[in-house]
Amino acid sequence: MIQMTNKADNEMSHDRLADVAELYWIQGLRIERVARELCISRSTVSRLIARARKEHVIEFVVHRTKNSALELENRLIQKYHVRVLVADTSDNADNTLKRMAVGKCAAIWLNTLVHSNTTIGVAWGRTIEAMSLQLQQRHLPGMRILQLHGFGNSQTFGENYATQILSRFHKNFDASVRLLPLPAIFDSENTRNLMYQESSIRKILELRKHMNMMVTSVGTPNGSDPSPLFTPGLLSSKDIKVLHEQKVIGNLASTFYRADGSTSDIDLNSRSTGLNHTELMSVATRLFLVASPSKVQALHVALRSGFVTHLVVDRQTAATLLEL
Repeated sequence: MIQMTNKADNEMSHDRLADVAELYWIQGLRIERVARELCISRSTVSRLIARARKEHVIEFVVHRTKNSALELENRLIQKYHVRVLVADTSDNADNTLKRMAVGKCAAIWLNTLVHSNTTIGVAWGRTIEAMSLQLQQRHLPGMRILQLHGFGNSQTFGENYATQILSRFHKNFDASVRLLPLPAIFDSENTRNLMYQESSIRKILELRKHMNMMVTSVGTPNGSDPSPLFTPGLLSSKDIKVLHEQKVIGNLASTFYRADGSTSDIDLNSRSTGLNHTELMSVATRLFLVASPSKVQALHVALRSGFVTHLVVDRQTAATLLEL
């Protein structure tokens, strides 16, 4: 008789858990209403809700579409061991829409990464520009914005292109700005070395060595959306030929690298205003924005080489990256 009673009690207990689960999760009733319907206290309802989940009386199945943003984020985190945000762009979005979506995600994320007295090095480029247009207003005492590398030319990008990007960061965070009034690439290593001896330039370069964060993208000489740094006007045809001969696959903030992630013995790096490898890896937070599937090879190398700590990409680029 005792065994039969225990069995009956267990069945009743299971049924009561099922009743609570159905009323709360399926019918969407509030705890107070469930308590009235079953003539039990609210605390009992709360306890039974927890038991129903723990004892698998009710189970949840999430039906995602293939390659949802969250799924892609999780897979990229597992593959590259970096922090990732995937902008939920449609497959038929053009590059401008992708850049704006990635820029918006990056702008929102940035506010959670910065704090008072942060020094950020900011690169220039189309995706960084999109980010600068969508920054989230925040005042941070002691924050400094540095121009991460030299600029291209006004004929290609228009007057004050880089300074406009930096100005938006300045206004958004009420931060001080330090410009680096140099070309992205010098004509010769000797010229660069001479300019680096100027006291005003040395001060900026010294600040750059101690920045907490950098915001940049990756560039590639290939694909349907080549980096501006590889376009005619910034580099000579001879420079571009040498880059191919030296098997350069991409660049970040005017620093060129090969498929193995190496940056040494690349001629243009000796003339560039970009960071050297040691300086790059000493920056604690390295936020990369990429909004073009044509850049996945260069991005993959940057990720595998440890250049990236935080990544924002569009959905199509993320999916393409996971195919490698």
